Amino acid sequence: MSSPIIRVHWLNESRAFKVLWLLEYLKLDYEIIPYMRDEGRRAPESLKKIHPLGRSPVVEVEDRATGKKKVLAESGYIFQYVLQHFDPKGSLNNADPDKAEEIQYYLHYAEGSMMPPFFIEYLLSMVRNATPFPLSYLTGKVADKISERYSRGETKNQLDFLEGQLSKNQGYLVGGKLSAADILICLPLQMAFSRKTADAKDYPHIDKWLNTVTSDAAYKVAKEKAQANGGKF
Repeated sequence: MSSPIIRVHWLNESRAFKVLWLLEYLKLDYEIIPYMRDEGRRAPESLKKIHPLGRSPVVEVEDRATGKKKVLAESGYIFQYVLQHFDPKGSLNNADPDKAEEIQYYLHYAEGSMMPPFFIEYLLSMVRNATPFPLSYLTGKVADKISERYSRGETKNQLDFLEGQLSKNQGYLVGGKLSAADILICLPLQMAFSRKTADAKDYPHIDKWLNTVTSDAAYKVAKEKAQANGGKF
Protein backbone atom coordinates (compact mmCIF):
# COMPACT_ATOMS: atom_id res chain seq x y z
CA MET A 1 0.00 0.00 0.00
CA SER A 2 1.50 3.34 -1.07
CA SER A 3 1.91 6.13 1.44
CA PRO A 4 -0.41 9.15 1.07
CA ILE A 5 0.60 12.57 -0.17
CA ILE A 6 1.13 14.95 2.75
CA ARG A 7 0.95 18.70 2.16
CA VAL A 8 1.77 21.26 4.82
CA HIS A 9 0.15 24.63 4.17
CA TRP A 10 2.92 26.75 5.61
CA LEU A 11 2.44 30.34 6.80
CA ASN A 12 5.61 32.31 7.44
CA GLU A 13 6.18 33.38 11.05
CA SER A 14 3.64 30.90 12.35
CA ARG A 15 3.59 27.83 14.56
CA ALA A 16 3.50 25.59 11.47
CA PHE A 17 7.21 24.96 12.06
CA LYS A 18 6.47 22.33 14.69
CA VAL A 19 4.57 20.26 12.10
CA LEU A 20 7.65 20.28 9.85
CA TRP A 21 9.79 19.10 12.77
CA LEU A 22 7.30 16.34 13.58
CA LEU A 23 7.24 15.08 9.99
CA GLU A 24 11.02 15.31 9.63
CA TYR A 25 11.56 13.32 12.82
CA LEU A 26 9.30 10.56 11.51
CA LYS A 27 11.12 10.66 8.16
CA LEU A 28 7.92 11.26 6.22
CA ASP A 29 7.82 12.70 2.71
CA TYR A 30 5.76 15.87 2.48
CA GLU A 31 5.24 18.97 0.38
CA ILE A 32 5.34 22.54 1.67
CA ILE A 33 2.87 25.02 0.17
CA PRO A 34 4.01 28.46 1.36
CA TYR A 35 1.89 31.48 2.24
CA MET A 36 3.09 34.91 3.33
CA ARG A 37 1.47 37.24 5.86
CA ASP A 38 0.14 40.54 4.57
CA GLU A 39 1.12 44.01 5.81
CA GLY A 40 -1.29 43.65 8.73
CA ARG A 41 0.40 40.36 9.63
CA ARG A 42 -2.74 38.45 8.68
CA ALA A 43 -2.79 35.19 6.75
CA PRO A 44 -3.79 35.60 3.09
CA GLU A 45 -7.39 34.88 2.07
CA SER A 46 -6.14 32.01 -0.11
CA LEU A 47 -5.65 29.88 3.03
CA LYS A 48 -9.44 29.86 3.47
CA LYS A 49 -9.68 27.80 0.29
CA ILE A 50 -7.98 24.99 2.21
CA HIS A 51 -9.78 25.46 5.54
CA PRO A 52 -12.59 27.97 6.24
CA LEU A 53 -10.78 29.49 9.23
CA GLY A 54 -7.76 30.39 7.09
CA ARG A 55 -5.26 29.56 9.81
CA SER A 56 -1.98 27.68 9.81
CA PRO A 57 -0.87 24.99 10.34
CA VAL A 58 -3.17 23.05 8.04
CA VAL A 59 -2.19 19.66 6.70
CA GLU A 60 -3.73 17.84 3.74
CA VAL A 61 -3.48 14.06 3.52
CA GLU A 62 -4.39 12.71 0.07
CA ASP A 63 -4.89 9.05 -0.82
CA ARG A 64 -2.78 8.40 -3.93
CA ALA A 65 -5.17 5.75 -5.29
CA THR A 66 -8.52 7.47 -4.79
CA GLY A 67 -7.55 11.14 -4.58
CA LYS A 68 -9.63 11.47 -1.42
CA LYS A 69 -8.34 14.28 0.81
CA LYS A 70 -8.49 14.83 4.53
CA VAL A 71 -7.82 18.32 5.85
CA LEU A 72 -6.30 18.51 9.32
CA ALA A 73 -6.40 21.72 11.36
CA GLU A 74 -5.42 22.60 14.94
CA SER A 75 -1.94 21.66 16.09
CA GLY A 76 -2.96 19.18 18.77
CA TYR A 77 -5.25 17.29 16.41
CA ILE A 78 -2.63 17.27 13.66
CA PHE A 79 -0.10 15.78 16.06
CA GLN A 80 -2.60 13.23 17.34
CA TYR A 81 -3.50 12.16 13.78
CA VAL A 82 0.13 11.87 12.68
CA LEU A 83 1.07 9.80 15.73
CA GLN A 84 -1.86 7.49 15.17
CA HIS A 85 -1.37 6.97 11.44
CA PHE A 86 2.32 7.54 10.73
CA ASP A 87 4.23 6.52 13.86
CA PRO A 88 3.63 2.74 14.07
CA LYS A 89 6.82 2.18 16.09
CA GLY A 90 5.84 4.83 18.63
CA SER A 91 9.10 6.73 18.27
CA LEU A 92 7.43 9.94 19.47
CA ASN A 93 4.97 8.18 21.75
CA ASN A 94 5.53 5.87 24.71
CA ALA A 95 4.91 2.15 25.20
CA ASP A 96 3.80 2.75 28.78
CA PRO A 97 0.04 3.48 28.60
CA ASP A 98 0.22 5.99 31.46
CA LYS A 99 3.02 7.92 29.78
CA ALA A 100 1.21 7.76 26.43
CA GLU A 101 -1.74 9.42 28.16
CA GLU A 102 0.60 12.11 29.49
CA ILE A 103 1.69 12.85 25.93
CA GLN A 104 -1.96 13.12 24.88
CA TYR A 105 -2.53 15.54 27.76
CA TYR A 106 0.25 17.84 26.54
CA LEU A 107 -1.20 17.84 23.01
CA HIS A 108 -4.32 19.47 24.50
CA TYR A 109 -2.51 21.51 27.16
CA ALA A 110 -0.29 23.33 24.65
CA GLU A 111 -3.10 25.24 22.95
CA GLY A 112 -5.63 25.06 25.80
CA SER A 113 -3.85 26.28 28.95
CA MET A 114 -0.41 27.34 27.80
CA MET A 115 -0.82 29.50 24.68
CA PRO A 116 -3.59 31.99 25.69
CA PRO A 117 -1.59 33.91 28.36
CA PHE A 118 1.56 33.82 26.20
CA PHE A 119 -0.38 35.19 23.25
CA ILE A 120 -2.02 37.92 25.34
CA GLU A 121 1.41 39.04 26.55
CA TYR A 122 2.53 39.18 22.92
CA LEU A 123 -0.51 41.27 21.91
CA LEU A 124 0.04 43.64 24.84
CA SER A 125 3.64 44.16 23.77
CA MET A 126 2.37 45.09 20.29
CA VAL A 127 -0.05 47.61 21.83
CA ARG A 128 2.76 49.24 23.80
CA ASN A 129 4.99 49.52 20.73
CA ALA A 130 2.38 50.50 18.14
CA THR A 131 0.85 53.59 19.77
CA PRO A 132 2.59 56.96 19.28
CA PHE A 133 3.32 59.35 22.15
CA PRO A 134 1.44 60.76 24.08
CA LEU A 135 -1.28 58.10 23.64
CA SER A 136 1.38 55.46 24.23
CA TYR A 137 1.49 56.50 27.89
CA LEU A 138 -2.21 55.72 28.35
CA THR A 139 -2.27 52.55 26.27
CA GLY A 140 0.89 51.37 28.02
CA LYS A 141 -0.79 51.83 31.40
CA VAL A 142 -3.84 49.86 30.25
CA ALA A 143 -1.66 47.11 28.78
CA ASP A 144 0.36 46.91 31.99
CA LYS A 145 -2.83 46.64 34.06
CA ILE A 146 -4.20 43.79 31.91
CA SER A 147 -0.85 42.03 32.12
CA GLU A 148 -0.68 42.51 35.87
CA ARG A 149 -4.24 41.29 36.46
CA TYR A 150 -4.08 38.22 34.22
CA SER A 151 -1.52 37.28 31.63
CA ARG A 152 1.78 37.99 33.41
CA GLY A 153 0.88 35.91 36.45
CA GLU A 154 -0.69 33.16 34.39
CA THR A 155 2.35 33.01 32.11
CA LYS A 156 4.55 32.58 35.19
CA ASN A 157 2.21 29.85 36.39
CA GLN A 158 2.67 27.94 33.12
CA LEU A 159 6.45 28.39 33.17
CA ASP A 160 6.69 27.23 36.79
CA PHE A 161 4.61 24.16 35.95
CA LEU A 162 6.80 23.19 32.99
CA GLU A 163 10.01 23.84 34.94
CA GLY A 164 8.76 21.41 37.58
CA GLN A 165 7.76 18.78 35.03
CA LEU A 166 11.14 18.89 33.31
CA SER A 167 13.00 18.70 36.63
CA LYS A 168 11.43 15.34 37.48
CA ASN A 169 11.26 13.65 34.07
CA GLN A 170 14.96 13.27 33.25
CA GLY A 171 15.09 16.46 31.23
CA TYR A 172 12.07 15.83 29.00
CA LEU A 173 8.34 16.31 29.46
CA VAL A 174 7.47 12.60 29.48
CA GLY A 175 9.45 9.45 30.17
CA GLY A 176 12.97 10.82 29.89
CA LYS A 177 13.00 10.96 26.08
CA LEU A 178 11.90 13.18 23.21
CA SER A 179 8.20 12.85 22.45
CA ALA A 180 5.55 14.68 20.46
CA ALA A 181 4.88 16.72 23.61
CA ASP A 182 8.37 18.25 23.52
CA ILE A 183 8.06 19.14 19.83
CA LEU A 184 4.67 20.78 20.25
CA ILE A 185 5.63 22.87 23.27
CA CYS A 186 9.16 23.88 22.24
CA LEU A 187 8.34 26.85 19.99
CA PRO A 188 6.19 28.83 22.48
CA LEU A 189 8.94 28.48 25.09
CA GLN A 190 11.59 29.63 22.64
CA MET A 191 9.45 32.69 21.98
CA ALA A 192 9.01 33.31 25.70
CA PHE A 193 12.80 33.36 26.19
CA SER A 194 13.49 35.51 23.11
CA ARG A 195 10.82 38.05 24.13
CA LYS A 196 12.12 38.16 27.71
CA THR A 197 8.89 36.74 29.13
CA ALA A 198 11.15 34.15 30.76
CA ASP A 199 14.79 34.22 31.83
CA ALA A 200 17.15 31.26 31.72
CA LYS A 201 18.41 31.93 35.24
CA ASP A 202 14.87 31.55 36.61
CA TYR A 203 14.10 28.45 34.56
CA PRO A 204 17.32 26.43 34.22
CA HIS A 205 15.55 23.15 33.41
CA ILE A 206 13.58 24.75 30.57
CA ASP A 207 16.76 26.40 29.29
CA LYS A 208 18.68 23.11 29.30
CA TRP A 209 15.75 21.30 27.69
CA LEU A 210 15.53 23.90 24.90
CA ASN A 211 19.22 23.48 24.14
CA THR A 212 18.79 19.69 24.08
CA VAL A 213 15.73 19.40 21.87
CA THR A 214 16.84 22.05 19.37
CA SER A 215 20.06 20.12 18.79
CA ASP A 216 17.95 17.32 17.28
CA ALA A 217 18.90 16.65 13.64
CA ALA A 218 15.27 16.74 12.47
CA TYR A 219 14.84 20.17 14.08
CA LYS A 220 17.78 21.52 12.09
CA VAL A 221 16.45 20.17 8.77
CA ALA A 222 12.96 21.55 9.51
CA LYS A 223 14.50 24.92 10.37
CA GLU A 224 16.34 25.05 7.04
CA LYS A 225 13.13 24.26 5.16
CA ALA A 226 11.22 26.86 7.17
CA GLN A 227 13.82 29.52 6.45
CA ALA A 228 13.71 28.67 2.75
CA ASN A 229 9.97 29.38 2.82
CA GLY A 230 10.05 32.68 4.71
CA GLY A 231 10.41 31.52 8.29
CA LYS A 232 12.48 33.64 10.68
CA PHE A 233 14.39 32.39 13.74
